[in-house]
Amino acid sequence: MTTAATALRTLLRHRNRLLTGLTGLLWLVIVILSLLPGSERPHTGYSGNLEHFIAYLGTAAVTAFAFPAASLFRLALPFCLASGLFELAQIAIPGRSPGVDNWMASSLGALAGIIAVRTVARPLLMRCLGRAP
Repeated sequence: MTTAATALRTLLRHRNRLLTGLTGLLWLVIVILSLLPGSERPHTGYSGNLEHFIAYLGTAAVTAFAFPAASLFRLALPFCLASGLFELAQIAIPGRSPGVDNWMASSLGALAGIIAVRTVARPLLMRCLGRAP
């Protein structure tokens, strides 16, 4: 067995703690960035919808890895609800403006991240490790 395979197996043994911790951290980042005043929020220079899509895609992908037994609905629903609540909260935050388009970009990003993990990333990882998905 190669050193890389050994390292990967070691990581997988501790994956539950690592992935749930990373999931919590990424959710915290989304909460903070969603509720910061507009003047304090970092901007990438890309469209807000693309920023939402990518942030939720990555967070949902890690969440899907962390909770492989959860249904698509149970994984996607918290993202859809949270992004909607964040958009509503932005009504009261200076320099922020809520938008249905932002909510849709966030929700679609989360769905894309979950589906990508379920249909591509996790099966590929399991095949590389010689296990059934």
